[in-house]
Amino acid sequence: MASQQLNIVLVVLGGVRADHLSCYGYSRPTTPFLDQVAREGVRFQRSFATASWSLPSHASLFTGLFPSSHGATDEHLFLAPRHALLPECLKAVGYRTAIFSTDTWVSPATGFARGVDHFDTQRLPNPILRRAQNYRRAVTDRLLRRADAGARRTNQALLRWVGNSDQPFFAFVHYNEVGLRAHLPRPYDKKFLPQGVSEKRVHSITQRYDESLCGCADMTEEEIAILTARYDNGLAYVDFRAREIAEALQRGGRWDDTLFIVTADHGEDLGAHRKVAPSWGLYDTQVRVPLIVRCPSVVPQGFVVEEFAQSCDTMPTVLGLAGVADGARRMQGRPLIAGGRATPGPAFVVSEQFRPNLAALRRAGRADARPYDVRKKAIRTIREKFIWHSDEANEFYDLTADPGETHNLIDREGGRADALRKQLFDWLAQLDKFEGEESVSREMGGLVREQLRGLGHVA
Repeated sequence: MASQQLNIVLVVLGGVRADHLSCYGYSRPTTPFLDQVAREGVRFQRSFATASWSLPSHASLFTGLFPSSHGATDEHLFLAPRHALLPECLKAVGYRTAIFSTDTWVSPATGFARGVDHFDTQRLPNPILRRAQNYRRAVTDRLLRRADAGARRTNQALLRWVGNSDQPFFAFVHYNEVGLRAHLPRPYDKKFLPQGVSEKRVHSITQRYDESLCGCADMTEEEIAILTARYDNGLAYVDFRAREIAEALQRGGRWDDTLFIVTADHGEDLGAHRKVAPSWGLYDTQVRVPLIVRCPSVVPQGFVVEEFAQSCDTMPTVLGLAGVADGARRMQGRPLIAGGRATPGPAFVVSEQFRPNLAALRRAGRADARPYDVRKKAIRTIREKFIWHSDEANEFYDLTADPGETHNLIDREGGRADALRKQLFDWLAQLDKFEGEESVSREMGGLVREQLRGLGHVA
């Protein structure tokens, strides 16, 4: 049993960039509840995902490893069984464990079920029954104006599972509602939208945004503003759902004995780099994510930490605060909080991107997908950022003068770029690299392959 009988709730907000939370300085009041959690705990100002999309980033959360080491990337679409996962470590010391996820990438078939007592995906295994269930839910939810991407049912399932057991629990919760394709219930569907903008127009703009991501369309400033308002609507809605969890734990007398962590798997560019480069990148808009930690007994209150943090730090942080001995030995991340205070951080952070699925790009309308067939790795310090491309179309940004990363100085600042490049590759050289093992076709179940094919991720 863990020495400190903490319950643990890890909430991941799908596709949420840090600079759209009001506690991170955003102009709209998107996150009143998370602002309160930040005041009662610790907010990490410079938290970065290890990757710019769901699978590798979640794999880092669950393993404490970088994508180059855990291998769950565009090029190998599931977690290899060699890696110890966070639920496994907690289950071994007496925790009940559960995952509540409507994200296809976080599923039993992609390798996330090890050590999990209860896995809720809201999906039936039989495709015919699943379609009937989805249709019934869609009709009912639309009629009652409560449609979302699963957050309402996720919370219901979570709170049923928590129940009244005295056994400490770990619950992972993923919300997809910030995703631009998701439906939102009233009043969140129109919360920040300009007056008179219809649901039909929002849907049309979202489709154009999908096309713009692979270079097939451009967007006007007005369209970007509407898209951003819809994004913020979703963020306000998941803030409401996160509050719902906290209030239920308060009613049960568990809130102050719960380690409550809120972060994101990646950000969303929202057209910021559409005139510079395809939005298949490692800009701060895509990899800077929120990280807020609250638990009065082990976490200081009201602190803002300026040290760098990454998604691979989550697992060693959770294990350390839960009193699980020797938990960090196998990991590349570090405990962010120890002895009631933040630990010193590294001088830089690294994010990685592997070759995307070209078939998905072609289906999205990109006739020539070859320019996207590159790997990228970014190294970021406080003041500078270097993004290496496998085709050597490298990027360098002076973040003091250009925090939005819109002016590539690679041709003017070759010396500074070369210094960061050397630092990046020296760091990569000491990683334990993933060399590949079981094939995706053999390991990935038919259900998940069907789901991923429908989303355009698998040929």
